[in-house]
Amino acid sequence: MTPTSPTAACPTCGCSSPRVRSRYVRRLADLPCRGSEVRLLLTVRRFVCTVETCPRRIFAERLPGLAGSRARATESLRNAQEAIGDALGGEAGSRLAGRLAMSASPDTLLRRVRLRSREVPTTPRALGVDDFAFRKGARYGTILVDLETRRVIDLLPDREATTLSAWLRARPGIEVVARDRSNAYALAAGEAAPAAVQVADRWHLLKNIREALQRALQQRSRAIRELPGGATGSPEPGGGSDPPASRPEAGRSANQEARRSRFEEVRRLHREGASLRAITRAVGVHYRTVERYVRSEACPDWRPGRRGPSRLDRFAGHILRRLDEGCRNARQIRRELLAKGYRGAISTVREYVRRIEGERGAAPPAAAPATDAPRAETPSPRRLAALAVIRPSDRPEDGQRALDALREGDEALRESLELTEGFAAVIRGRRPDDLTGWLARAEGSSVPEMRSFARGLRGDEAAIRAGIELPWSNGPTEGHVNRLKAIKRSMYGRARFDLLRARVLAAG
Repeated sequence: MTPTSPTAACPTCGCSSPRVRSRYVRRLADLPCRGSEVRLLLTVRRFVCTVETCPRRIFAERLPGLAGSRARATESLRNAQEAIGDALGGEAGSRLAGRLAMSASPDTLLRRVRLRSREVPTTPRALGVDDFAFRKGARYGTILVDLETRRVIDLLPDREATTLSAWLRARPGIEVVARDRSNAYALAAGEAAPAAVQVADRWHLLKNIREALQRALQQRSRAIRELPGGATGSPEPGGGSDPPASRPEAGRSANQEARRSRFEEVRRLHREGASLRAITRAVGVHYRTVERYVRSEACPDWRPGRRGPSRLDRFAGHILRRLDEGCRNARQIRRELLAKGYRGAISTVREYVRRIEGERGAAPPAAAPATDAPRAETPSPRRLAALAVIRPSDRPEDGQRALDALREGDEALRESLELTEGFAAVIRGRRPDDLTGWLARAEGSSVPEMRSFARGLRGDEAAIRAGIELPWSNGPTEGHVNRLKAIKRSMYGRARFDLLRARVLAAG
């Protein structure tokens, strides 16, 4: 190929020159043709600048729209490789580019992504703000989403109030800021965008009340274990009728004893006035574990290998009968369970049937129960708190029975459950006028955790009312956080912030 223009413009002074001094050949990689790589051999001319005052005497003609200065690939190929790098990253992108006859090394693809020019986004009217973890528990960043277009507009390298405040000051005109209950984000929005309406996210509010109830239940874990029909702890020693424990069971018993010893040591140090950090260093357990031990009245009942409750437990009788009759088709069993009210997936039924068959192969088959009633088991405080927050119509029967037993067994637990359900009804029913009455009841509660939660809401009451009244929420922001996690993990944590930002903005 040879350019045909009779003149070329000097890149320094901009004046056209017709004087050709010499020629040379550029080799440009281009988009493939029918599965084969393409190279363009382009004869480029060198011109002499005719302006005597111009510092540049000789220049090569430019090829706008075809290739940049000193580039070895055309703009079309460069854009295609950028798209591959945005979607797949370096290693996977390089493998795909090779199969598409657009060969490029992983470093080349990532360099294309980093150097790609991004359009400066316009100032959004409604902004969603949330944090994400570079390394959970250690370092965090901030993601900013336009809630109207539902696109990511920027990433910040930390979650400090000063960083977000500087970003907001550079973009005046934001009318709504949807956020979680973070003090840093509230402070930044109040300082840099005082005219904007702050909206507390409704999902985070339900999460906060669940965590408050979980702390209250942990403080009364002994009362939970004494619920009717629940597990009461380890069997009493001395019952000679029990068979000798197997080696795995003996190992679990030893681990449980060591765990109880750590629990008692943590409680003793806390009573003596040691800080949680000091207890963590002295006992050698995680800080979160120390927090949970301090809140709990008794050592949490944790048994390795214990199967958690399943929504299929109440259909166990029917499944066992069908297996005894010789039916091993999980799809047929699921069709029968759908008629009985089951709404789960076929994979859940298949895994449940496999587990039952495995247990039957390891032990003599037990007689099928006469009814489909679930087994009695004490739910954990976390499970009970989650049951209290969800809608009553969506609760499983065994969960509803456990909550009813809590109400009957302890006055403080009954009050905590009523406050939790009332707050969830205010949020889901979008009733901002009922918030004042609920805060008054919670602040006069006998449960310290509920009083503390209500005091925290008082300082953010305006944003909470806006979250109940207005349609904005942080749902789109949370979705982009999940996408960001997938992108971050696909790079195996090796990339710097600039590459992560470039790929998230391209995907968002």
